[in-house]
Amino acid sequence: MGIKKDCFAYRLGRCSVLTEMVCRRENCSFYKTKEQMEQDRRQYGFVKDYKPKGRKS
Repeated sequence: MGIKKDCFAYRLGRCSVLTEMVCRRENCSFYKTKEQMEQDRRQYGFVKDYKPKGRKS
């Protein structure tokens, strides 16, 4: 275990996906490298300005 600084969500010493650094104490189910994230975006599509239905901003 331990912090994985190559994770796509690791920014400025914090996790940009979760409210706490789960990887400090256990394996994080969100962990992906930046390369894996880019590959997923190409494979499954990525909409930069996506807004879920029902949100007003």
